Amino acid sequence: MTIWRRPASTWEALGRTNALGAVLTREGQLASWDPADFFATGRADAARFVADLSALVPSASRARALDFGCGVGRVTRALADYFGEVVGVDAAASMIDRARALDADRRCSFVLNEAHDLRQFGSGAFSVVYSRLVLQHIRPALVGRYIPELVRVLAPGGALMFQLPDVVGIDPARGLGRVPVIAHLKRRVPWPAVVTWRRIKCRLRTRTEASQMTLFGMSPDDVRALIGGAGGRVVDMRPDSSHGCERVPGFEYWVTR
Repeated sequence: MTIWRRPASTWEALGRTNALGAVLTREGQLASWDPADFFATGRADAARFVADLSALVPSASRARALDFGCGVGRVTRALADYFGEVVGVDAAASMIDRARALDADRRCSFVLNEAHDLRQFGSGAFSVVYSRLVLQHIRPALVGRYIPELVRVLAPGGALMFQLPDVVGIDPARGLGRVPVIAHLKRRVPWPAVVTWRRIKCRLRTRTEASQMTLFGMSPDDVRALIGGAGGRVVDMRPDSSHGCERVPGFEYWVTR
């Protein structure tokens, strides 16, 4: 998904240069993946997800699943082993094109969505919704729009799982008073100026650096408020460190309607 001027500007470029490495980094760096090994990680993630689904929301239908921020279909394709229909959606056309090309068996549907909502899908359209390593790359203002949309497209009795770090930017161990001066200055600068500066920094770096993928987060209280406001109910919230930033806690949210 995306961060800057257009919903997929960064991921569009990464999808053309190193799609697999951008979707799943190694030790904070864009990786060179063997496709078989890459998709094996997706099968492992899907198996863990379905096991948790069976434990937390066992009554959820297996009819139709959505993989939000599907990239090249790393997990999407594996979910097809468990669900009658699987749809992958992403904001980067290059990722969607690659996902379709790699899905030789045409087991999944891959859909481009450049909007800041999911209006192309009807309310209650999916019995299960999955999203991992996606919302953490989207500005909080947009996350605040997407989370209610993920709840909206979830069918009653269905299950939504997404992962998201807590607020990123202040080291909890150091406290606000010891944050570097530049961090204080950024809080006083208009958001468009911050975004422009980040774009300039990334253009000065090589395209192979994972740092092009800015990390964002949101407080659990705000996340729960968004879920509740959209008519969802949190059934589980567990620690999750897959965002890869040790100093910032992360969580996996399980939601039903």
